[in-house]
Amino acid sequence: MLIRTVVPILIGLVIFFIIGLITGTDEYGGVETKDDERSQLIKQKAIVSSWLLLLMFFIINFVFDFFNFNDDRLAMVQFEYPGLFYLLVAIISYFVYYWIYSRRMSSNEK
Repeated sequence: MLIRTVVPILIGLVIFFIIGLITGTDEYGGVETKDDERSQLIKQKAIVSSWLLLLMFFIINFVFDFFNFNDDRLAMVQFEYPGLFYLLVAIISYFVYYWIYSRRMSSNEK
């Protein structure tokens, strides 16, 4: 019973501090970062874009389920942890978008 209470609280606190590190602001959890405004903007744009991509995945998944567009070739594949797939999509897309926005907003543009 104690573990069912403590684990969600600890996970919530860890996520709270990670958000501060990812977005580059010190508003979350008092994490002080030394990011300038450009790097904060890059981080914030990357996290918004990764969440929008994740939202697109959810919408496409809903449309496929609603109209029964399921692929029979994937009928035998069972995802034991589908939440882990979406978490990996969000994390990987964050780093991809961070790289893209860093290159676009680099200070040494010609």
